[in-house]
Amino acid sequence: MITRALIVPSPTDQVRRAAYERVLGTDCVDWLTDGASLTDDVAVDLADPDDLPDGLRERLLASDALIVAGAPVAGAPDARSLAAWPDLLAGPVVALAADLDSLGRRTMSKSVVVAEAPGLGPAAWRAVLGLIALGGGLRRIAARVEPRGPGFSAIYGVGRFRDDSVAYVEAMAGAPSGAGLLSYEALGRGGIREFDSRRSINRVIKSGVETGLPATQDEPYAQFVASLCRRDGTRPPPALAPTLADAHAAYAALLRACESKRAIAL
Repeated sequence: MITRALIVPSPTDQVRRAAYERVLGTDCVDWLTDGASLTDDVAVDLADPDDLPDGLRERLLASDALIVAGAPVAGAPDARSLAAWPDLLAGPVVALAADLDSLGRRTMSKSVVVAEAPGLGPAAWRAVLGLIALGGGLRRIAARVEPRGPGFSAIYGVGRFRDDSVAYVEAMAGAPSGAGLLSYEALGRGGIREFDSRRSINRVIKSGVETGLPATQDEPYAQFVASLCRRDGTRPPPALAPTLADAHAAYAALLRACESKRAIAL
């Protein structure tokens, strides 16, 4: 069971630190330092695993601490590492996923994440979580990486879900201040479900008529940390396990597809 959390500084560290303090108390949360004890009751929370210095990365991987990261950590033992999944517990993805049955046969699902923080991995992981939650597992995907400026890059991917509907995913990191965006969309023969953070709405369109879905104000990361700290072990709730397995497979395929001229089959 987690009794202490150590936070790695990043542009999003205040949100993440506050989530642990809410559950564990302020005395049990601190910043990660070189001499910190990394026992099996400690969670080390970091935004971008690719941003870790080599020495710190090696120390974390060799320790007994639980690594909680904003994207899958290459080379980390599965039992001691979690790529965070807050958007599967609270927020617009949950609200949209709960209403998918009324879409009828799905034709397309789309997930777009534009992050102001650096780190393309965390942006891509969050985009993949939304994509899989709305469309299910992927059958194949093609993708490419495009630099957009100093520290600003993007991944674009298109493919097919297992039900043969179209999958589209877009993730950008290091966007200019104020350019952050979350956009999720699921289309079917029975209507459209959409969330766009620029308008802060969930909407349903049927026969040209737009109506709203209930909005959610829960902070997804706070919900994730509360769930994590209440549980013994590192496994997700059983209901989320299939979605997370598909998300990990899709994330790995997305990265492989960026280095391939052909679509990657899952």
